[in-house]
Amino acid sequence: MYFAMDEIGFENTEKIKGIASEADRWQFIYDVAKTYGFDGVHFTPSLYGKDFGLDLNNIPNYFQDFKLTLHFGGLHKIVTEADYIAFDNALANGFNIANKNNMHDISLHPPDIHSISATEKQSCLELFHRAIDKWLNIAIKSNISLSLETHVTGKYFLFDGLSNYVSFVDRYPDLGVLIDVSHNYYDGYSENEIISHLANKNVKCLHISDALQGADFRAGTHLAVGDGSIDFGKIIKGFAHIPNLYSALEIKASNEGVAKSLQLLGEARK
Repeated sequence: MYFAMDEIGFENTEKIKGIASEADRWQFIYDVAKTYGFDGVHFTPSLYGKDFGLDLNNIPNYFQDFKLTLHFGGLHKIVTEADYIAFDNALANGFNIANKNNMHDISLHPPDIHSISATEKQSCLELFHRAIDKWLNIAIKSNISLSLETHVTGKYFLFDGLSNYVSFVDRYPDLGVLIDVSHNYYDGYSENEIISHLANKNVKCLHISDALQGADFRAGTHLAVGDGSIDFGKIIKGFAHIPNLYSALEIKASNEGVAKSLQLLGEARK
């Protein structure tokens, strides 16, 4: 298992916004990852592109010092043919970025189904199957894993619970699994339940942040490790048998919180 940087810390986030040159912002991201001691960088277009003003089509070559991955965050409604084409185009761009930069994994959120009808939800499922059929085949040929995140809050996402998610990925043995530990724990799954549902699947990644069950969503997720109640020693042990597993820290905290999280996770891994 190796640890990858996603969020960079509150102070670093404010600092990068004041750096005028994109070249200097890229250098800043590189230096931050090196300073923390991450082995990888987990690029999310909504964060590194929109918030940090970085063009992921122009990642500098020196980032090859890290293991690189790409994550499509955000909420995507895929109900109409136009929705499918937009999603397909986004994935095409993502694969171009991944191939150009020797990234080893591309991960996606399940589609957003909030406020759609049962008929539209069925259309969404069919279109998502179509997208996975196409892009999983391309991923295999490209030697890049394609992974699907375990967002299973049925009110908002296509899958209603981990069992429903598992029934989908079981149709695609080559489809990777990205476990969002914080979200699954917040939704009421214990560490043991997360492990029992998913440890025998094709797990490629963990999204790591702490959580509190029963709290407000914003106050209960994406916490620094140690600020919630997840037993990360149990999580790391439960998935330690998986080769080439990476853990991306999706932690919304101070620079100190990110550094502390990485330290605690390293200790839990020993």
